[in-house]
Amino acid sequence: MSTRTTLVTLTYGNRLDYLKALVNRSLACEQIERVIIVNNASMADLASLRTAWPQQIELIDLPSNTGSANGYKVGIEAALNGGAEYIWLMDDDNAPTLGAIDTLHQRLAECEQQMGRGKAAVMGFRPGHQADLAAGVPERFAVQWRSSCFGFHVAQLPYKLWRRLPWGKPQPRSNHKQPLVKLPFTTYGGLLAHRSLYERIGLPLGELLLYADDTEYTWRITATGGQIFLVTEALLDDLEDSWNIKSRTNNIYESFLLGNSDLRAYYTARNQAWFDKFVWAQSAWQYHLNRSVFLLLLRYVARRSGSSQRLSLIEQAIRDGESGRLGIHESYPL
Repeated sequence: MSTRTTLVTLTYGNRLDYLKALVNRSLACEQIERVIIVNNASMADLASLRTAWPQQIELIDLPSNTGSANGYKVGIEAALNGGAEYIWLMDDDNAPTLGAIDTLHQRLAECEQQMGRGKAAVMGFRPGHQADLAAGVPERFAVQWRSSCFGFHVAQLPYKLWRRLPWGKPQPRSNHKQPLVKLPFTTYGGLLAHRSLYERIGLPLGELLLYADDTEYTWRITATGGQIFLVTEALLDDLEDSWNIKSRTNNIYESFLLGNSDLRAYYTARNQAWFDKFVWAQSAWQYHLNRSVFLLLLRYVARRSGSSQRLSLIEQAIRDGESGRLGIHESYPL
């Protein structure tokens, strides 16, 4: 069976070293026949990549940084129009380890036999992003529950307290013990699926710009009867740690309150609030309960850390998201 794969990524700023590593490792895999790079107004010499791989690199230049949602929208559309059979989405600072794409295709083929090409997707394993799963947290607690707020759900509090005790501390998982983990949604970086799945779910929602846009996009896979499987055997390297990974702070409250970027905090909070209210909430009363407790804890941490200004920004972002005010905020241009 053919596994001809087009890699789609996007870049911005000056991230050529990361991008080179991604392209070099990916094109060393026989399944990857083409790489589409969406240039979100990068300052780097991206033409050097096309010079090094003239037959396999396609550059799409955008006049300004339009965010990840539009960037992946442009890239996915170009891959489909170019006849891609399988499409693999990767961030510009991801890179596959040896054998990762082979393993992903093998697991995807098994899933496709059960549910069809248009309903199966697999994800490479990024321990920094799937930190709870990597640490051995049971799956039922490692994924967000419906009607949660920013991933917080009061029904998970007993376990969160338990895992902080010496006898409740999770044990790191063996990746081969359970190689497939079902996810409700995921990130762009690492997602592999047949073109028919991308045709079925459409393109990312441009109004979300960046942060949580991948949550909404990949949720469409499972919301319409498909499934996403994290393949823990297919390891991906994160060449740069994301600003909000759990290893950098003690909890999500510190991630939002102590992070060094108002822009990231605003768009992440706004888009997550929008998703939680309009997409993820199944029970209105549960959502409002979780929201109330989450904000109570957020305000408590803000007082202790002296982060009142950032707290005000996040609360405004939440109000904007819950009011459906999306798109570019004039105070936070990209």
